[in-house]
Amino acid sequence: MIWTSFPLFSRIFNAFKYRDRMTIINDILKTVKDSRSGRKKTQIMQSANLNYIQLDKYMSYLLKCGFLRITDKGNFYITEEGGRFLLALEYRKTLATL
Repeated sequence: MIWTSFPLFSRIFNAFKYRDRMTIINDILKTVKDSRSGRKKTQIMQSANLNYIQLDKYMSYLLKCGFLRITDKGNFYITEEGGRFLLALEYRKTLATL
């Protein structure tokens, strides 16, 4: 018997199939914030469960917005503005669960 033939299971499965953009940005910022010495692109990619092309797009966007900064050695750090944005995302997530 195929599980997708059940309407409820199908809806639940589809609801968790993809992450939205804000969840991905939250995962990236949280990964970088949790590291004292910064993170390399590969570490962020693995932690946020993204491929290289996806990561490159998100990192460019976060750098352009000023939420991340990069050092000469290629380590990424979260900025103060990025930290505030991360708090806002987590607050929004908390409100959504109420």
